Amino acid sequence: MLRVRTTHDAADFVGAPDDPSTYVDQISNEFAEGSSRPDWCFVVEDNAHRVGRIGFRIEPTMSDPAWLGTLPGSELSTFGLHLPWGGDFKTPGRSLFEAAADALTGAVPDLLEIRINNEAHPHHGALRRLLDGRGFDLFAEKQGFTWAGDVSEVEVPARLTFRTVADVGVDEYRQVMGRCGQGTLDRNDRYYWDGCGPENWARQMTEYIADDDRDMWLIGYLGNEPAGYVAVGSNEEWGSTINHIGVVPEHRGNGYIDDLIAAGTAAAQEQGITSMLSDVDVVNAPMVNAMRRAGHREDARPWHVWSYRTDVTSLATSS
Repeated sequence: MLRVRTTHDAADFVGAPDDPSTYVDQISNEFAEGSSRPDWCFVVEDNAHRVGRIGFRIEPTMSDPAWLGTLPGSELSTFGLHLPWGGDFKTPGRSLFEAAADALTGAVPDLLEIRINNEAHPHHGALRRLLDGRGFDLFAEKQGFTWAGDVSEVEVPARLTFRTVADVGVDEYRQVMGRCGQGTLDRNDRYYWDGCGPENWARQMTEYIADDDRDMWLIGYLGNEPAGYVAVGSNEEWGSTINHIGVVPEHRGNGYIDDLIAAGTAAAQEQGITSMLSDVDVVNAPMVNAMRRAGHREDARPWHVWSYRTDVTSLATSS
């Protein structure tokens, strides 16, 4: 007999086979910070034997509410989802989602997003099948591209002149980013660019500039006219990543995306970074092809991310 209950505390939530040793502390911090609560975390039991769990957290959509535009002020995501993936996972999964919908509807943001990475989720196929049957829509899908920079120095074409965000200032960088977001083929960026507008979208994106990365946030100029930008961020696990990149609409179709990728990769190389992992929306064919031309490989590691979205109330009514 399946029964779903809320958790008592972080220790009550933790206990899946793959949980890291620090997971109790991580969940405790979630509760202390208020991004999650014990009554937003659920355990499903079969005759008192635990067979699954799921936790929910609230995250602000923008760091400054004044930048929201038409977007909701916060969004809901999940963590710690665990089910018997090798057996009947749909029955306890359905029970978890139905109980969560009953408990959370009206108490948390309605928009729910679940991101699945096949590197982090060994049972990603089963998880995707579960979501497909619970009213989730595939919001975006991204393919990972890996670059290893210990082979040779990256050559940057001379068509553009590059300046860092430290050279031009954050305000000019934001203006260029906002212009480049127009008509983007990246579904995630397009959702937020459309929802809050180019200026506010760019303001949010530049909130992520780390001091150590300022020499890797570049604008490429044709004379004094911006042609595009590339923003590379350092990362402890995979060296660096292309956070964002774009060409202003009036300069598209001239291959400047290749120059921007080369400049960003070379900037990372100059910082002593020898590896890079970036991901690209699979429907963004021009960017996918540009990454391939630049020597960023999609077959070097199994990095692939699916983003699913639904509203909380649909969890209780889907088949």
